[in-house]
Amino acid sequence: MYDVITIGSSLIDSFIKSKNFDFSNSENNVQICFSYGSKIDVEEYLLRTGGGGSNTAVGFSRMGYRTGIITEIGRDTFAKIILDDLKKEYVSTNLVISEKQEKTGGSIILVGKDGGRTVMVHRGASAMLDPEDIPKETISRADWIHLSSISGRLNTLKYIFSVLKLANKKISWNPGKKELTLINENKLIFSDIPCELLFVNYEEWKLVEKYHQEIFANVKQIIVTNGKKGGKVYVEGQINTEFISGEVESLDDTGAGDAFAVGYVTAYLKKKNIEECCQWGKRNAVSVIQQVGAKPGLLTIDQIKVHN
Repeated sequence: MYDVITIGSSLIDSFIKSKNFDFSNSENNVQICFSYGSKIDVEEYLLRTGGGGSNTAVGFSRMGYRTGIITEIGRDTFAKIILDDLKKEYVSTNLVISEKQEKTGGSIILVGKDGGRTVMVHRGASAMLDPEDIPKETISRADWIHLSSISGRLNTLKYIFSVLKLANKKISWNPGKKELTLINENKLIFSDIPCELLFVNYEEWKLVEKYHQEIFANVKQIIVTNGKKGGKVYVEGQINTEFISGEVESLDDTGAGDAFAVGYVTAYLKKKNIEECCQWGKRNAVSVIQQVGAKPGLLTIDQIKVHN
């Protein structure tokens, strides 16, 4: 049996950093620019494994949990890199779906001097999870489920939620924009979602503004992060806690949200109060943004405790 099962994407992230990337600033937007058709020398090119399911699986494993991951990949070179990385991190790959006819997803990440990034994503197999890929008995027996974006696969989401609700299981959920679109279209209703901890960023929270009261009525804690500005935790429709971001220069912001969720959920499962949950989330995220890639900076349970 698993302590934690994560459900979400597994990708290969290619990081490209160059001093030749120019920036164009406007009132509401910053663009990363380079000349079309040009050849640009880059200072750094790194390959890392990523994706919300994979990042959080490794994060929970480092926290000491027996962790499995439900994710879909191909049977190609990228898939082997992902599987090898998960096994190295003691994440069970027994629940991974490997499809011969699909290609493992990947992303190109252009990293700016301040750690900000522009991401181009081909989700590939990670966007193909079907209800039959979800092992009903296994997820019903797990102590905790953490769900990240699965590219808005409506039937799969409904199946996951119905199985877990029937099993009286609660989850943490970090939806992507496609899942939030389903909420805005009334295709997903929060009373049908057994979500105890909801993680969204400030922009995502605004996207579902007209559903805030419904979310307050059905979710125990809503954690709204806002990058370097910190974030807020809502309980019973009211702001319970506000936290500020650490004063640390970012090398790469990739995976900060996943790291925060892992730290927060771990503290929550260990019966910490909300302020401590925020601190554990921040410590994990701050550690991650000081390295390139979503996984190298993920803390172990002993490392995250040492700050207490």
